Amino acid sequence: MKELRTLQKLDRALQDFRKSGIYKRKKTTLSDADTMVLFCVAFCDQNQKIKLTDVAKTLHVTLPAITHKVNDLVEKKYLIKENSTKDLRVTYIKLTTEGKSYVESVKEEYYAPLKVLVDYLGEKDTDELMRLLDKVSQMGKI
Repeated sequence: MKELRTLQKLDRALQDFRKSGIYKRKKTTLSDADTMVLFCVAFCDQNQKIKLTDVAKTLHVTLPAITHKVNDLVEKKYLIKENSTKDLRVTYIKLTTEGKSYVESVKEEYYAPLKVLVDYLGEKDTDELMRLLDKVSQMGKI
């Protein structure tokens, strides 16, 4: 009986979290997936070359998925691809001027709901929430 109460309580808590709107973002020109790729490139690009594999690892997605997204973003003129001069199998990506402008124009508003959550929870509870969410993610699909 105690296990069933725990499961019901967890189910209600997850439903309440979904309904809270904390994770709702304002609509942007690009999809969340496109925006996350651009953010990853922008925030990793500290005068270093970013490879497609770096983005895939950071976002925990497959290389083919990132390749597809990057190709779309290159076509839309937000990213450019450069082949390595040392190894033609390696492709680097970086933001175009339009890509940089897009990231700058949406980053504050994009992360605003999460900033509210971080401000409310504080550093310690935010770290704990991230730890738990990472643990759940590592479990994979049920």
